[in-house]
Amino acid sequence: MWGLFFLTVAVVAVSLFLPGYTVLRGFGAARCLSVSFAPLIGVGAYVLLGFAYEKAGVWSSWPTQAGALFVLAAVIFAVLRLRRGRSAASISFGLSDHGLVAGRVSFDAACLAAYLLLGVVFAGVLFVWYLGTPDSYAQQFDNISHLGTIQGFIDSGVWSPFSSSLYASAADAAINPLPGGGFYPTAWYSVAALAATSTGVSAACAENVANFVFVAFVLPSSAFGFMRVLFDGKRSVVPFGAPCTLLFAGFPWMLILFGPLYPNLSAFCMVPAVAAVFLLLFQKGCTRGQRIGLACLFVMAIISLALAQPNAVFTLAVLLAPFCIWQVSRVPEELMHVRGAVLAPLRVLFGGLALAVIAGIWMALYNAPFLASVVQHTWLPYADMFEAFQDALVCSFMADGSQVVLAALVVVGAVGTLWQRRYLWLSFSYAFACMIFVVNGYSDGPLKHIFGGFWYTDPWRCGAMASLIGIFLAAFGLWTSWRLVCWAVTRAKKVSLASGASVGVAACLALLVVLGSTFPGVAAPGSQSGAIAFRSVLSGLHTEASAAEVYDSAEKAFVQQVKQTLPADALIINVPDDGSAFAFAADGLRTYFRYTREYDVSSEAPESRIIRNSLRTIADNGDVQEAVESIGAEYVLQLDQGEPDVESPHLFTYENGKKWRGIDGIRDDTPGFEVVLAEDDMRLYKITAA
Repeated sequence: MWGLFFLTVAVVAVSLFLPGYTVLRGFGAARCLSVSFAPLIGVGAYVLLGFAYEKAGVWSSWPTQAGALFVLAAVIFAVLRLRRGRSAASISFGLSDHGLVAGRVSFDAACLAAYLLLGVVFAGVLFVWYLGTPDSYAQQFDNISHLGTIQGFIDSGVWSPFSSSLYASAADAAINPLPGGGFYPTAWYSVAALAATSTGVSAACAENVANFVFVAFVLPSSAFGFMRVLFDGKRSVVPFGAPCTLLFAGFPWMLILFGPLYPNLSAFCMVPAVAAVFLLLFQKGCTRGQRIGLACLFVMAIISLALAQPNAVFTLAVLLAPFCIWQVSRVPEELMHVRGAVLAPLRVLFGGLALAVIAGIWMALYNAPFLASVVQHTWLPYADMFEAFQDALVCSFMADGSQVVLAALVVVGAVGTLWQRRYLWLSFSYAFACMIFVVNGYSDGPLKHIFGGFWYTDPWRCGAMASLIGIFLAAFGLWTSWRLVCWAVTRAKKVSLASGASVGVAACLALLVVLGSTFPGVAAPGSQSGAIAFRSVLSGLHTEASAAEVYDSAEKAFVQQVKQTLPADALIINVPDDGSAFAFAADGLRTYFRYTREYDVSSEAPESRIIRNSLRTIADNGDVQEAVESIGAEYVLQLDQGEPDVESPHLFTYENGKKWRGIDGIRDDTPGFEVVLAEDDMRLYKITAA
């Protein structure tokens, strides 16, 4: 099973990276940066292609999507290389040449390899450990939609962000109990659907493949791109990001544990690379043509972020806003050539104007009607101000425990930016993200929505944002610590360290940071629980994947019996909260009710309302008979027959079954129903009255 999993990972990784890499190489980007930026093209391209295929009536799958992009990328590469000549490969967007390592491999290639190697090993061990099996999945509310949408993509061949639904096929769309729709960011779903349609893995395995690709490949290569561009003038800093990229519990691991928030995970993984593209626009040495190319790439990258999860665009804004203010504050000196005592006040003035413009744009978007439902969404406070601040201080960010080693590195990195002031804006970015997290954690007023509304006022998402930015400050802190240790040793021995010894010191520090942040870990001084946030999150992931909450092994086996007994297109009425929502999403059983919420609303189909409330009276109720006949249902599935929430668990959306009395009330002797399969509290009935 794991062999097929990793084969699918390889196929999806190549499908995600190769088209963008080929196009960027055609435009003359350096090899390593082309790898880093490739998903920014690939992710958006698959979604846009899915939209185009829907309009053209073409079935989306891995062969039709990946095949088309491979061919298109190859054509673009060939045309551009013929036009620009072979010298195009040497263009590197104005970045200096970082030379060779051991006389063979370029420094950039060695660093990128380290990021990817650590990403694959780290993610591989943790994914295999916490999943148990490749098709394990979290039985949580959000995952019903995730799995169901992937299954809908597989069943319908429609991968459009305007048509995503758990009722994606034409036959299912006709009986959707909650008709309607609109735009929904589907980039992550498209990547998962690539996995499912490439090697035939299940929807559950496909989502694990998609998560692995983003965590093990996209995030490390994206982090490398940002570090490479940001620290172009200090190449020795770049390798120190490799051990820090996957150490924060708040990101990416907390987004896998809570929700789960897989689309947000995928979007956040691309944010550093998008930020790197933006920084390159200000890089000295770029030609006008290169800046135009970078601007086009940046636009495509923003599209990819928006198609993955729009709040990632605002995360990018939090990261880059201090950089923009700093750049504007340099205008008097760089462009106006102002010198002397008047320079400092002018820089403050220009920086203040930039801050005012950014704040104005922020408030304009906050008040925009199309974002109203997002920014006004409310998560209740989880702590008081001091507790939320303490969580940010020890890099907990909603995880149970602390990460004091990383917290110390972040502090060292922030102090280091006071000496290396060209990077000081990064400390302000992290402080801004932490402020948003703290305000969301304790506040219950307007500030909560103004600062955190773009993330649904969700402290988990805000904590992930702070963790993402913290990666780079921790990396700078690790580099600063290395420099201090080398300086101290040199001063004590009065002999400079050899390069080999210096590398050894760096490796030892990196190892200590990894161990101090994971296993066994270092607890915060004075902590009552002594919990390590990283270890707590990974333990939660393992428990979540191995423990069946509402859809256990016996129910899964019963569903397989149902699938073997009935025709594949038979429509089955069910109560989704008893676990049968996963029967469709994970096992492909054609159930009628697939969502677990939003019923009893004006948009609900009248047939759905009648069936939910009165199905048990079908024998002598003409309205029920007509409703059942109109949707073409022939069977009823019960996985937890009996008293609600007493004999069997249900999802939290069940609400004691008040919306499902018409189905829950059916028994073996209820007129109009015939027992087809029965085992313990599980039943499959044939509807005989319609």
